[in-house]
Amino acid sequence: MAEPSNEAVFSPQTLMLGEIHWHILRASRLMREKTVIETRHGESGIIVHQGRTEFGKEVGRDEIDWWVFRREHDLQELRKKTAQALEAAQKLKTASERLNRGEKPEAYGNLLEILRRFAEDHATEIDTLRQYVLWLAGRDVLAPKILFTYRVWGSTRMGDREPRFDPGDRPNKDEIERLTEIVLGLTSSIGLTAYTKAEYEIGEDMYEMAEGAYFEVPPVKIARRASGMAFDEYAEYFEFIRDSLRNILLDIGKFTEQSDFVNDDAFWRAFIVKASQTPKAEPLLWDFKETLTIWHVDKEPERTSAKVTFCEDVASFANARGGVLIIGVSDKREIVGIGHGHELENRLKFAADVLAKHLEYPHEIWRLRQIVAQGKDSADKVCLVVVIGQACQPVVVNDGAGRYTYPVRREAGLTRVARDEILNPKIHMKSDNYDFLRELYQFIHQK
Repeated sequence: MAEPSNEAVFSPQTLMLGEIHWHILRASRLMREKTVIETRHGESGIIVHQGRTEFGKEVGRDEIDWWVFRREHDLQELRKKTAQALEAAQKLKTASERLNRGEKPEAYGNLLEILRRFAEDHATEIDTLRQYVLWLAGRDVLAPKILFTYRVWGSTRMGDREPRFDPGDRPNKDEIERLTEIVLGLTSSIGLTAYTKAEYEIGEDMYEMAEGAYFEVPPVKIARRASGMAFDEYAEYFEFIRDSLRNILLDIGKFTEQSDFVNDDAFWRAFIVKASQTPKAEPLLWDFKETLTIWHVDKEPERTSAKVTFCEDVASFANARGGVLIIGVSDKREIVGIGHGHELENRLKFAADVLAKHLEYPHEIWRLRQIVAQGKDSADKVCLVVVIGQACQPVVVNDGAGRYTYPVRREAGLTRVARDEILNPKIHMKSDNYDFLRELYQFIHQK
């Protein structure tokens, strides 16, 4: 039986879905080109090695985290537009799930009519998603990738909806129609149609029952089976777009919370005071130092050794769970500060320069804060707080002479280990984080 045409399903509203997916796939393909380096074997073209570009290291394994934490400069606008798109996606997801609970089409043409009518009835929601994707693409051609990530979709579902695709400046009619069919669940990324798949599955069942005798698959059965497949794929598409939008909002909330903590002087002042007064030993999440040796030595090799030691202290937190290094608190837990005036400014700049030079990581994993806290003599003292995130990849320290170390903070203190010993526990981490700040907040407020 000849496979029927899908021409009847195309309308301005259904083609909007193809346009949405075109921008998403274009971003996905361009992102891959910018982040992945492939080495192929001779004429066979077989990929023998994959690496990441410098930009790829910046993006890491999570495009949503990259966009929210490193690229977006107006989170308030992103939050507002994402919330609007989420409302539309939720309505589409809920409504599309009802399609499979409705009356089953008696013919394939009825399936196309139902899908076209659904898009027309929900034109407002579809256009809201379209405007959101166009807005993202207008900010950065790579931005729509945040709607199509491994974090949400997984490799199989992404593969099912990512055909061979050569991104151009503008989509053409054939591409939009093909991608519309994929979103609607009428065909897969490899070109297998729901109609053919349904006919094959039913035919296989009938062949076993007929014991090899001639038979013909009834069109009504094909239409019903194909409609079930298409409706499921259609609803799943909206479900994962919805989940992507939710994840974007979650990351915005996480970024805002962490930024609030990091930039809140009152939070750090309260933490320094309480941590300095607690009688227990310093835990894995923080450490006190009265001063930094790098500020007091001028001769080599002591000077370089002091720089490496400081950087290893910072890297050890990043390679574990993250944490905070507080400079300006003595061994007796007294807040003594680190200086004032030009001396303070020079020390802070020098510490930042040392970290930038000897700490190797694709992006900044630490932040410096000057916090004024009251000392034992009731005078204000300036402490340096080094806030260190948990890195999703190993952080390495170089001494400037070709020697590298991978320090990690453990119960017994700082330990230098092999790179894989740090990498393996992080294998499922998709992005850096400052989640430990929530524990510090709880520590401050516990009685």
